[in-house]
Amino acid sequence: MGNLVNLVTIADGSKIILQDEDDISLSLISNDGTKDIFQFPYHSGGYGGGSLLLSPSERYVIFSYFSGESEEGFVLLEIVDNQFKFLYDSDYLYGENAHYGFADNERILIQTFRTGSWYIEDAKTDESGDMYYTFGELNLLHLETLNLDRHTILVYPSDDWKEEKTDVGTFLFTDIADGMLSVEMPWGNEIFQYPLQETLIIRFIK
Repeated sequence: MGNLVNLVTIADGSKIILQDEDDISLSLISNDGTKDIFQFPYHSGGYGGGSLLLSPSERYVIFSYFSGESEEGFVLLEIVDNQFKFLYDSDYLYGENAHYGFADNERILIQTFRTGSWYIEDAKTDESGDMYYTFGELNLLHLETLNLDRHTILVYPSDDWKEEKTDVGTFLFTDIADGMLSVEMPWGNEIFQYPLQETLIIRFIK
């Protein structure tokens, strides 16, 4: 996870503040006082830190959290009449460096995170003998049903692939348009047909 955000400001001047030094809670505070406090339980996997993200409409707030042991999770809340309404908690999923974004007029929340290493000893081989890596997950939470669809990304490298090429760089959702979902990867943009297959495969030219 990148820079952590513990305070976001809504257009009307209200603020949402994350407090996690002792207990973990979100406070919704306006000029005339505290409107609501939402208390989070500690997950069994521990707590390494968290961050806040408002949706573009400011209707939703994401509290993303991590364990510090290669685990990421998020809670989605809706802001209704100056109150927090709980919608969803993913619990911990194995991975690192999660990013979040909204799509389809905020009907979909998209989560991306890395799960794999790129060193040769971590590579796997398919039934044809071709080498591949498990790169990460691209997950979609449908807000109408609150179902999380998880999609694994597999990458088949080229013969001259440089392991360090993916050690740094961005992995995040950018857009859904014309039946295609775009993702920014460390090596450039990738496009997947939408709706997504359960397993997403990227093959580089040999």
